[in-house]
Amino acid sequence: MHPAQRGGSHAHHLWRAKSPANDHVLFGYVRIRADTFPDIVAEGKRLVDQSKTVLIDVNPSLTLSTTKFKNSDIKPVFAALTPSDHDELKTILSTSPAKGAIEKLSGFEASLLLIGEGQHVFGPDTPSIGLALANYGVSIGRDVKTLAADGEMRTLQKPLTLETVNSVGSDSISYLLDLRRRIGPIGAYFDELYKARNSAEIAGLGEEITAKGIVTPTDLTDADKLRALLIGRIANLPAGTNAFIILPIGLLNGPYSILGELRSRGTEVSAIG
Repeated sequence: MHPAQRGGSHAHHLWRAKSPANDHVLFGYVRIRADTFPDIVAEGKRLVDQSKTVLIDVNPSLTLSTTKFKNSDIKPVFAALTPSDHDELKTILSTSPAKGAIEKLSGFEASLLLIGEGQHVFGPDTPSIGLALANYGVSIGRDVKTLAADGEMRTLQKPLTLETVNSVGSDSISYLLDLRRRIGPIGAYFDELYKARNSAEIAGLGEEITAKGIVTPTDLTDADKLRALLIGRIANLPAGTNAFIILPIGLLNGPYSILGELRSRGTEVSAIG
């Protein structure tokens, strides 16, 4: 199945979560630059205006611990690729920050570069869409808070191990190259899906990539515990909070969606738009 065929009826990034105590808006984000999607930002701002509080899943400025490895311990994936994949990967990465070290890249590093290809770079004046909406909330005097504290996120972090870095092999890179042949630069394709509000396809393609043995940054957090924590925080917000809640799109669609759990707790959830 071509990825674009999976979208179905779940082409949304905004949901209303209404209970006797609260009337929240759930906004699903992906890590994209806000200035590339002015219509979605404008829609978000309008709903922030109508909310009393802005809640974001985690602190966007949080820096988690990093791990360094000896170059001699990292297994380069390049030598294990077929000659045609060699050439294709070299061509694709020739304009990337890794252009001078392509033959030394681990499969983990190469996969991150392929998945991110075509996305715009963030900067102080070009924030992600989630951060831009949180900043807007601050600018109009809304109380802006995180659902998960920095310390909680640090305890949920899964350290990046050498085994993880070396676990992404040539088969995984070949899959990403084949995917790119079908849909174009993968990062740019994810951006287009978000622009089309196709959250189901974002979730479905993310699942497919993970199933191919590719480790992404979201795999470096205990997703089950974070999901449970966020559900608990949202379900137990004080009456009258009426928040605009900024969450990863993967928590609003796909296998980690929290919507079913919220419904089971008596919340009426419906897509907006």
